[in-house]
Amino acid sequence: MVSTFLILASVVLCAYFGVLALYRLLFHPLRKYPGPVLAAVTGWYEAYYSIIKGGEFISEIQRLHALHGPVVRVGPNTLHFSYSQAYHDIYTHGTTLVKEPGFYHGVVAHCPQASFGFCDPVEARDRRSLLLPLFSRRAAIALEYTIQKKIDQFLDTLKERYNSPSSSVSMTVAFRALTIDIITSYCFAESANTLDDPELRHPLLLNIQESLKTILFQRHFPFLTSFANNAPPKLVLWCIPAFKVFVDMKIRYERQVDKLISDPDTLLAVEHETVYHHLLEPKDKQQRPSRTSLVHEAFTLIGAGSDTVGNACTIGTFYALKYPSIRRKIMDEICQVWPDAGRPISYVTLENLPYLTAFIKETLRFSLGVVHPLPRVVGSATPEIGGLKLPAGTIVEMSSLLLHMNPEAFPDPHTFNPDRWLGQGNSKMVLDFAPFSKGPRICLGMNLAWCELYLIFGNIFRKLDLSLLVTEDTIETFGEDHLDYFVPHWKKDYRVFVQKVHDS
Repeated sequence: MVSTFLILASVVLCAYFGVLALYRLLFHPLRKYPGPVLAAVTGWYEAYYSIIKGGEFISEIQRLHALHGPVVRVGPNTLHFSYSQAYHDIYTHGTTLVKEPGFYHGVVAHCPQASFGFCDPVEARDRRSLLLPLFSRRAAIALEYTIQKKIDQFLDTLKERYNSPSSSVSMTVAFRALTIDIITSYCFAESANTLDDPELRHPLLLNIQESLKTILFQRHFPFLTSFANNAPPKLVLWCIPAFKVFVDMKIRYERQVDKLISDPDTLLAVEHETVYHHLLEPKDKQQRPSRTSLVHEAFTLIGAGSDTVGNACTIGTFYALKYPSIRRKIMDEICQVWPDAGRPISYVTLENLPYLTAFIKETLRFSLGVVHPLPRVVGSATPEIGGLKLPAGTIVEMSSLLLHMNPEAFPDPHTFNPDRWLGQGNSKMVLDFAPFSKGPRICLGMNLAWCELYLIFGNIFRKLDLSLLVTEDTIETFGEDHLDYFVPHWKKDYRVFVQKVHDS
């Protein structure tokens, strides 16, 4: 009896999936768009390249566009585009599109109540209004001293610990330590102090680096992360030891939030304005986040705030060291406005330097905060996407990598060339420059990121002479060798040491 039932169930399931596959191939509204047959049949096509092939989905997308043209069907109900008009229709002007829930609820399965994963535009707008005051240009300038304090510690660590070829340091790790300390100090007035570990092996630093690599795994298996969210920590670690990173971070942020909720007067004693001043005391009490939402927002702020700027610093420093002419131009320009390295210089002064600005823009063109396509759902009121009228419910997306590497906007796109930003005829580049995305869901921390980049690069090139340690494991270019773990990763790294200190 049981065996008969199992056979019948198997037949029904096979028939169902067979009919579904035929519908998606022959009758689905997107059937006319080119792409792999497997991608049209199942969403697991993306999972294969993200998980089994280890971050190769963005490379597969590039291959598919080279093979099939500017519009490719990459999922049963998903189109990926490769031209700028489509990007701007989706993201810049896409007020009638919403975030695709399946993707975002998976990506933020570890923190589903953080604003990054909000798909409801009203809910996202309300939370954004609470967070924006701390991430305004005014706030970044007012708290500039917190950034400079961490940069000074970072430079001291490099000078004291990594001053010879035998004591070189991975700049990927070093910059993550710096940016973690900056974002935690800036947001919470309570730094993680990862730079206090001279070996750069602080648990939080290692945890964040490892957790970022799991984002696309949990995107396809969100129930595992939901289990880790709700089950007792000991049970989670017994069942899935690899989730220790997540559990440790969750406990850390819960303690931080619980302390503030149990003793609100703690906010009166902190050194400066923090994100909790705005989240815990909103003008509209109905907008106050729950305890869980506060913990999840902390997850997002620290992960996103450290990785994006850390990535940019890693890439920009590499190219400045690889091409001495670039470094010389930066140093000559900075020294003109900063003759005495012993005296501080402001972000406002540095942002007025043309070549340094061009260098940072080119760095951001290469350094993508998120390399994975961010899907949106076409609404009933959505106009054309890239010149195409698509049925409501269609999922559309475009990786900003294809926007930034478009030769029509950026000639010779895989060459790191800050001079391209110094010309007059660069309106197309400005339009297609989207390191923080665009439109209503543009990156919340954009103003802070610009401030960090000017101060970090300005201080490094003014005060230190770094040398690139070239080995067989040194990366050759950041322009083409992307791995897609939602955020970009590269197969190789590079190491540097301090050759000389510039004191004047």
